Amino acid sequence: MEIRVADDGGDEMTLLSYNGRKYSFWPEALQSNPLERLPSVEIRPDDIIICAFPKSGTHWVWEIVRLLVAGQLDRDEVSKGSNMMEFASEEEYKDLPSPRILNTHLLFSQLPEQVKVKKPKILYLTRNPKDMTVSFYNFVMKLPMYYKYTGEWNNFVRPSLEGKFDYGSWFDYVKDWEEVKKTTDVPIMTLNYEDMKEDVFREMKKMQDFLGVKRSDEFVKEVCDHCSFTSMKKVKADMANIVYRKGEVGDWKNWFTVAQNEWFDQIYEQKMKDCPLEFRYTLK
Repeated sequence: MEIRVADDGGDEMTLLSYNGRKYSFWPEALQSNPLERLPSVEIRPDDIIICAFPKSGTHWVWEIVRLLVAGQLDRDEVSKGSNMMEFASEEEYKDLPSPRILNTHLLFSQLPEQVKVKKPKILYLTRNPKDMTVSFYNFVMKLPMYYKYTGEWNNFVRPSLEGKFDYGSWFDYVKDWEEVKKTTDVPIMTLNYEDMKEDVFREMKKMQDFLGVKRSDEFVKEVCDHCSFTSMKKVKADMANIVYRKGEVGDWKNWFTVAQNEWFDQIYEQKMKDCPLEFRYTLK
């Protein structure tokens, strides 16, 4: 169902509501409703599922994994959207050759029921929530045809972090995944956006070990270069202006006011006091 949700200034955005949760509004998804069919989607043991809250670097990791698995570089205009489980119908990816690389912003409990049985490998990606929120705002503003939102940053920050918009609360999302990692036997590797920005070669080596693919250091370095922010903006030209903005750590300083930053630090301390996660908001 299509709904309208207001920010602190009264400006509204269009979202998709399903089973009490809010999602980005895509007319195609409203028509085919893949969310309704998601629980029964067929999963393979060798599937790779990339999971992250929106604007945490999913496109970047998806492209890296795609090339690591393929073992060769290409310049294909491949879009992760066709493998995004909550918006793509199963028909779009069910016949892809193994290993399939799927992606989602959903919680673990929302994934297909077969995930717990087939135990595919999950790459779970985190990013510091200040930069994530800035990136999320700019993403929403670049998609007026879907979100229909023209609100100001000052009115977006609080309701966004409190979970009023699509995919709900970032705090709830990351805490839920931390609990899942304690209890499930599904293989999950946690990646961190800031760690990848610091040393993508190091993190990519960990990734390939987890995925069980053996690539030479020379090839991994080639993938690093191919998937650099500058290169990705050129290769993915069709989506570059929407998906790829700055790719920096610390851009939040250009957006958060002193008052907003103080409010964030207080709410973070309240909501994350029992969570062991730590984030870096700048890199040296």
